[in-house]
Amino acid sequence: MKRSWLALIVIMLLAHAGLAQSFEQLSNKRGDNPFLFNNFEVFIRRTQVSGKYTTAFGGTTFNFRLRHDNYEKGRARYHMENPTLGDFVFVIGRLLKGDDVTVRPDEQSFGAGFFGWHQAYGNVVATDKMLVSVGASFGDYIFATKRATVPAGHTEPILDPAGYYFHLGPAVRVSHMLGNSFWIDGYLHPDFGFRATTPSAQYEPSPTRYPRPIFLNIGTDLHHASTRLFFAFRYNHLIDRGSSEDAATRIDISFGYSF
Repeated sequence: MKRSWLALIVIMLLAHAGLAQSFEQLSNKRGDNPFLFNNFEVFIRRTQVSGKYTTAFGGTTFNFRLRHDNYEKGRARYHMENPTLGDFVFVIGRLLKGDDVTVRPDEQSFGAGFFGWHQAYGNVVATDKMLVSVGASFGDYIFATKRATVPAGHTEPILDPAGYYFHLGPAVRVSHMLGNSFWIDGYLHPDFGFRATTPSAQYEPSPTRYPRPIFLNIGTDLHHASTRLFFAFRYNHLIDRGSSEDAATRIDISFGYSF
């Protein structure tokens, strides 16, 4: 009996997959194709930052992002957001509550700079239900670690890797239809940092040339076509190849709406 139920479940799942539409047939309640036209997205986000030398912290913010997608082979795709715009909301909220955001025994800065995070792709595989897109990731980061490993009343200097970084790296995104109205994106892009400036206070430069940090991004977005709602998860991890052996992780969990 258990095997019969298992076989029935498998058949139902296969049938459901077979009913999946194509990207071209996606439609929202207004009759538009949300994959092509609903490119401005607003969302509520929960961010959690944890560091090797710092206390973990997190907060809820809101922000927006832009995307341009196409389902035809050889056509371009583009995604962009600046998470630091939402991070300011978190800082302002703490200030309004009377929290002192300037005096902390340790501190982690992990976000974007003026330009944000961008990914540009071209579709190399394009079927009715799956897209594989490859391209480049570029933009900027602000990263620094203020450690709390010295006696009270003393401040340990900020060590490498720290500063304002431009970055460039390869990027891949895979999109797949799920059922009649859902599609899912999975992406990966290691961002190689090139430092533009250093922190202005408490920074102690490395005596030798320090290796460039890598910011590894892995994430997924789940979209519902008819309601234009989406859920997004991103894992961003600093890989430090230098003597400081620093490490930090930023996790963003978002829920939003596409216009």
